[in-house]
Amino acid sequence: MFKRKNKIQKRNKSDDFELVLLKSINNEYEFNMVKGILDEHKIPYIVKEHGIGGYMRIISGTSNERVDILVEKSAFEKAKAILEQFGLEE
Repeated sequence: MFKRKNKIQKRNKSDDFELVLLKSINNEYEFNMVKGILDEHKIPYIVKEHGIGGYMRIISGTSNERVDILVEKSAFEKAKAILEQFGLEE
């Protein structure tokens, strides 16, 4: 009879990441500018919609609800400095 060994995968510290709030935005124009700047500089981000903002964006293409832009902690300082160059600091 053969015994099957269970393989346990260990997580590396590099697998862990922490998201931090880069900017809260209340208007569509600024939201599109920030997204474009982050995309251009290849800084990954996550958009967190509030209220019914996500549904409104799907239906109408725009939203009046607040949006949070989150970035990985290690990219925060770089992203913040880039936004400051464009006058989009918090």
